[in-house]
Amino acid sequence: MKAKSLYVLLFAAILSACGPSQKITNSWINPEARTKGPYESIFIIVLSQNKETSFSVEDHMAATIASRGQKVVVSSAVFPPNLSISENFTREQMAEAIKRTGCDAVFVIALLDVKTEEYYQPGRSYYPMSYGMYGSYYGYYNHYYPQVYSPGYYSTDKTYYIESNFYDLEADQLLWSIQSEAYNPSSLDSWFDRYSYDLIAELKKEGLITK
Repeated sequence: MKAKSLYVLLFAAILSACGPSQKITNSWINPEARTKGPYESIFIIVLSQNKETSFSVEDHMAATIASRGQKVVVSSAVFPPNLSISENFTREQMAEAIKRTGCDAVFVIALLDVKTEEYYQPGRSYYPMSYGMYGSYYGYYNHYYPQVYSPGYYSTDKTYYIESNFYDLEADQLLWSIQSEAYNPSSLDSWFDRYSYDLIAELKKEGLITK
C-alpha cells in the first residue's frame, strides 16, 4: 500500500469544503504495511466517555458499511456495555474474541477530546436619529426602546476531536489513521451520519474495502 500525499490533501480539502463544522487535521497511511486487503469483515469499536454516543456512532458506521454489502460486527454485540476491556481482557483474549466473530479487520473510532469555550457577547446600544417624533415621551419611549438596547448573552462553542484507525487483525498492525475536528455540530450523531460516508470513501480508495 503506497502513501498518496496528493490524494490525502485533496480529500482533506473536500471534507473542509463540506461545511465549517468539520476539517481534517492529519491523515496517515502506513508505507510499510503489507495488507491482504480488501477486507471483507470489519469489527467496529467506538470509544467515548458517553456509552450512548459510542453505541449510536457504532450503529451509524456499521449501517454505512453494511449498506455496501460487507459484513460488520459492532463491539457492543460482543462486549458487555459496562465492561472495561483494559481491566478484564488481555490483548490476546480481546483479539481472540474478535476473531471468533469472523472479522479480519478492526476499525476503531475514538472521541479523543471535547473542547468547550464559553464567552460573553456584550449588549449593543443604538442611538437612532428621530425626526417627526414630537409626541409624548411615552410614545417616543415605546417606539424606540426595543431598538436602542440589545442585551448581552453567553455563547458556548464545542470542538470535538476524533481519530479513526484501521487495523489488520491477524498482523495486529495499524494500516491507516485519520484525525478530524468537528466544530459546533448540531449533534455528534447527525454530523457523523454524513462523515461516515467520507470515511468509507477513503477506505475504498486505499483498497481496504471493495465497495
